[in-house]
Formats: sequence, C-alpha cells, structure tokens
Amino acid sequence: MGESEARYRLPRSVVPSRYDLTLEPDLDAGTFAGLMEATVEVVEPVTEIVLNANELQLDEATLQGADGASVEVAKILTDHEAERATLELAETAAPGSWSLRIAFHAELNPRLTGFYRSVYREDGRTRVIGTTHFEATDARRAFPCWDEPDLKAVFGITIVVKDGVFAVSNGPEIEREPLDDGRVRIRFADTIPMSTYLAAWVVGPLDVTAPVDARGIPIRVVHVPGKGHLAPFALDTSVHSLNWFADYYGIPYPEAKLDNVAIPDFAQGAMENIGCITYREQVLLVDPDRATREERVDIAETIAHEIAHMWFGDLVTMRWWNGIWLNEAFATFMSMLAVDAYRPDWGIWNDFIRQRTSALEVDALETTRPIEYEVRSPDDASGMFDTLTYVKGGAVLRMLEQWLGPERFRDGIRRYLGKHAYANTETHDLWDALEEETGEPVRRIMDAWIFQRGYPAISVAVDGGRVRFAQQRFIPSRDDDGTTWPVPLMVRQVAGVRGLKERAPNGASVAPGKERD
Repeated sequence: MGESEARYRLPRSVVPSRYDLTLEPDLDAGTFAGLMEATVEVVEPVTEIVLNANELQLDEATLQGADGASVEVAKILTDHEAERATLELAETAAPGSWSLRIAFHAELNPRLTGFYRSVYREDGRTRVIGTTHFEATDARRAFPCWDEPDLKAVFGITIVVKDGVFAVSNGPEIEREPLDDGRVRIRFADTIPMSTYLAAWVVGPLDVTAPVDARGIPIRVVHVPGKGHLAPFALDTSVHSLNWFADYYGIPYPEAKLDNVAIPDFAQGAMENIGCITYREQVLLVDPDRATREERVDIAETIAHEIAHMWFGDLVTMRWWNGIWLNEAFATFMSMLAVDAYRPDWGIWNDFIRQRTSALEVDALETTRPIEYEVRSPDDASGMFDTLTYVKGGAVLRMLEQWLGPERFRDGIRRYLGKHAYANTETHDLWDALEEETGEPVRRIMDAWIFQRGYPAISVAVDGGRVRFAQQRFIPSRDDDGTTWPVPLMVRQVAGVRGLKERAPNGASVAPGKERD
C-alpha cells in the first residue's frame, strides 16, 4: 500500500466479520432509522474505533465483549470530509471478539446513491420506492461500516415496513413477524462473506413474478405494478446465464436465490449485488415481440454481465479499487461468451468488434490512460467506468483467451476462483493462476497491456519464404514513442509459404526494428 493510498484506508486494529442490520424506512417522510450490530475482532488494544459514515446521524453506540464485559463509548465524533466516524472509548478494549452496536438515522438520499428515494407514477399518483446503490463507497451513506472491499463480512439484514409493502434483499426471506403498530419485520437469510458495496435492499409498492428454476435456484423479476408481462425474456436469459456460468466456472451459484429488480430511477445500467441485482428498467423489461434485435441483445448482455459478477467480483473480489477494471472487463468478456452460447444466430462477436473500434479510437489519443492505474482515493475509481475498462479490457482478455485456447483459459479461471473464493485478490493473482495452469508467461504479457497506454499497430510483410512482423504504437497525433508490447502471435500456415510457425508460445515481442519471422 502506497502512502497516498494509505491516507484513505481505515486502520486494521478493529475489523468486522458480521453485520446484523435492521432498517426501518418511512417512505412517506423520506427518512429511515437503523441499527447496526457488528461482530468485530479487536486485533490490538484500542482506545478508539474508526469506521465509515457519511450523512448519517449516529445516535448512540455500545461495545460489549464476548464474555459480557462492556466498554463505554464516551464520545462519537464524525468527520464529514473524510466520511468517517470515530468512537472514543472510556477505557482500552483488549484484543478479542466484541459486539459493536450503533443506532442511527438519516434521510433517504435524493441523489440516486446510498439508500435513496426512487419514484414512479401510477394512476396519477407518485409512488415511492426505497432502494440502494453502494458501489463504490456509498454503503456508508446507508449504515456505519468498514466500507472497503477487502473487509468482507456476513450480512444478516432485517427490514421493518408497513404491512403490505414489498421488501427484498440479498438473501431469501426467512421470517415475517407482524408488529403491533401495523408494520411487519422481515428477516432475510445470511449472505456469503461479501464486501459492503454488494449489500442491497429494495422496499416499496412493487410486484414480483413467480420464480423460475435454475438447478434449484429460484429466479424472479421484481417490477412496478403492471409490468410483469415484460419480464419473461429477462427470466429466460437469467436461467441460461446462471446455468452456463455455473458450468463454465465449475462452481455452483454461490447464493440461495436470484432476484432481478427493475428500478424506475437508477443512475447506472445495472449493479451486481449478489442475489439482488438492480437494473434500470429499460435494460431489464422488454416486450420481445416488439423489441428490436439491438434491444434484446442489450438486455441479454446486461443480464449476463451482472450474473457473471456473482462469481467474478462477488465470490472473489478485488482487494482495492484499482482492481475494478478487471471486474468489469472480465464481466464484459464473459457476457459475450454467455450470450453467444444463448443465441449464436445473433453473431454477438461482430457487435463486439464494432464496440472495440470505439475503444481503440479513444486509446489512440495522446491523452489516453492505461487500463489499470493507481487509485489513491475511492473517488479515483469512478474514472475506470469507461470504454477503456469495459471494452478495451474485455478485448485484451479475449486476446488472452484466444492465445491460450478456450479450454486452458477456462481451467485457469476455475483455478483462480477456487483458490480465492470468499476472499480478495490483486490483478496479478489471476495472471498467476493462468500461468500455473498453462505454463505460459501470462503475467509478463498482460502487465504490458494493462499498465501501458495505447496499443500497437502490427505490420506484416512477406519476404521470400518468410512472413515478417513489426510493431509501433498507433498514435496519429505524433510520431511513435517507442512503446512496445509482448504480442501473442498465432500464425496459420498457408500452402506454399515456408518457415511459418502455428503459434508463438512465449508471447514474443514484436518491436520496431526487431522484426520477427
């Protein structure tokens, strides 16, 4: 961890292993109250606990040890600029397991982030939904937490709403208790250990389809009333994708159910909250009899992209936000594979070639950036959500898969996921798993493609009985700057031309002035 990054990281003296969250939203008032109960490990003696909170009013806090002993929280300090809260303790808390309880309240966020207010019109009335969007660092707007991706924990989520109001979260509903005041307490099953940005819940006047089965996993679509007839295409695509990825990854789907939730007001296209994927309505609901091919392709790609994340991103998660590119690039690439298997007649890879052209136009600019770069603050991660991450990153992974071969690439992915399940990784962990599986120098090749700006133009010339290759950076705005890439070559021998190899197994570099046969 570099010095600049360390300034934004929470201390590791206290780390969570479990959150029990109770949320009580008042949709009419646009507010919510909550109770966060975290099981934490105190790693070293501490006199304060530092965690993330943003736009929350922390009302009270208690700290109790596993042996029943308690330590008074003498003061709660909030730092709005740093988005942190510091709990000053009246005495030192010794290493061991503790339970931290914080009661809090806040307004439903009006900016489509955190726990926010979404609206739609029905019969001339405005109807209100409370929904969440936490990536990258907005879980702290909904509950006090250790809001960093490597601090995974199990979540037990409980929602208290008016009786008759629909509620959904990551896990399946397991208990419903009527209260004396006309509300109902809905408890959801524990999640797998996961990062805070993947927690999710949606409450409001919503309907849900009957579940369809994908090898024992119930899949539903949650939608505003009157739009259930637009859900069958999403259900069919979801069943295919869930089954296809389970086979490809060699790991069963890691949660107990999957809900696709169509949100009227949603700033992103979709979000891969495990078990509770949220979508902008337009990229989930469709009438396939009236929709164009492009609309159906877009919805199928989006659904496959988010379901690919259930393993790659949710089960195995980047350690810090510099790795978000790999999450998104990999899901982009995998969605192409899954959709191509779903509807080969669509010729999805031809669409991807057109998308890649747009990414290459950006990458040819002198001001382009590398695919992966240093992320000092979480806000820096927002710059990665662009065509270079999704499309160029996906194209580079496609190049790697084609060079290694689909089966060897898949086996390397299975090795990576199996080794790091429920944990966090750096980008090089994937390259290392592929190297271990194939024996090829994957890290050396891929580091150049993700840490260098731009891309090479490869020239090919026939010289007698040989074919010669050379490269230079494609940058129309000025002369070649001398940057070179290790280029994995696959060469098909043509009758009558001698001296050719079928493939260059070591990812040989093709550089200016260093032609290669």
